[in-house]
Amino acid sequence: MGILYPFQSKAAIKTLILEDVGFAMECAQIMSSRQTAFEHETKQTVVKNRAGWMSSHAVNGTKLTDKLSQGEELEPNEVARLQEMVSHYSKQLASHFRQEAIQNNPELKAVAEVFSAG
Repeated sequence: MGILYPFQSKAAIKTLILEDVGFAMECAQIMSSRQTAFEHETKQTVVKNRAGWMSSHAVNGTKLTDKLSQGEELEPNEVARLQEMVSHYSKQLASHFRQEAIQNNPELKAVAEVFSAG
């Protein structure tokens, strides 16, 4: 029997974002953490490093995650907008969660390399 892929797939992450508001909020915070300090402060994407929010999501993504960071509740329409926006980042999030899993269990690095995901 071959080695099974031990990480969350992009499709699984996207589905979970759309079904689980708490997970979507966690993912939104991850996306904001990938912005540079300047990008966060100005609510725009300047560095084209394929990390963090796209230019089209930078303003709303930053505003919504700032509200979450301050402990504010999001309105239902804001939650829906957040879930829709974050669902576009399944590739970045899959990479983030894969790296996190490898950090927590270094043995997974060899498995990731089998799948060219190291």
